[in-house]
Amino acid sequence: MKNVSISLVLIVVASALLVSCDKQKKELKEQVDKYNNECPISFGEIMTINSVIFNGDEVEMKITANETISSISALNNHKDDVKENMSMSLTKETSKVLVDKIITAGTSLKTIIVGKQSGMRAEVILTAKELKLAKEKFFNMTEEQKLVTSTVLGTRIQLPIIRDEITKLVGLSLTPDALVYKYEINDEETGRNIDSAISFMKYITLSQMAQSIKGSMVGERNRQFYQALITCNQGIECEYNELQTCKNASFRISTDEIKEVLNGKWDNQPTTQDWENLNHALEELEQYYADDSVEVYEEYFDD
Repeated sequence: MKNVSISLVLIVVASALLVSCDKQKKELKEQVDKYNNECPISFGEIMTINSVIFNGDEVEMKITANETISSISALNNHKDDVKENMSMSLTKETSKVLVDKIITAGTSLKTIIVGKQSGMRAEVILTAKELKLAKEKFFNMTEEQKLVTSTVLGTRIQLPIIRDEITKLVGLSLTPDALVYKYEINDEETGRNIDSAISFMKYITLSQMAQSIKGSMVGERNRQFYQALITCNQGIECEYNELQTCKNASFRISTDEIKEVLNGKWDNQPTTQDWENLNHALEELEQYYADDSVEVYEEYFDD
């Protein structure tokens, strides 16, 4: 009789758990359906959320991404950074209810990302446990801190990034007071020592920052990113390493200088393209005139 009583208790408990589990999954499906009714959700030039469904085992989100911003092959090669970036994005207030219900229901979130240009596909799966850990990790971060961290992770996914024929971005990290970019310089292709060029490189970087905040949704996001750096009291540091000589040089952009960029001080400065056009013009001039004439021309500008 005692064993029968224990069995009955276990059956009742199991039944209660099943009812509870079914209720949680039902609430999750209702929330997912509500989210799906708002699809497609466009994020301008960056991506579009096409659908969100719950199949009883996992929530599946389908996204179309603009590969001119981030290639699908890069996402597949940096799964850990992608998962961390996605985990942090899901802790924002707009996703809080959906994530909480996924965690409570003990299911997982599968995100399928398809490249708009190539049609290539990447999958990222976050379990309920991973979502819970992410929620605990990022819960106390401000929205500005999340934006900075998210941008860093999004850029790291694309590394290495070739900036031009001599410069490659190979590293990006956050310190308590700066966002640190690490570049490699192919000094076989340069005509000058990095020590003498570092001031010019800072000038070019400030000009590029001014150009990056103009127009379009991406420009506005860049502006918000620079403002977030100021709010978080983090400047920018650029470190350069010459591959052949192993010489190093760096410069720092303070939060006050970032404010100058946002306030328009660098809007009308020559851009990288302007300097490239000037170099091409000088090369054509050198081909057209004799060497002696070019030397006279260069002496004139040196004076």
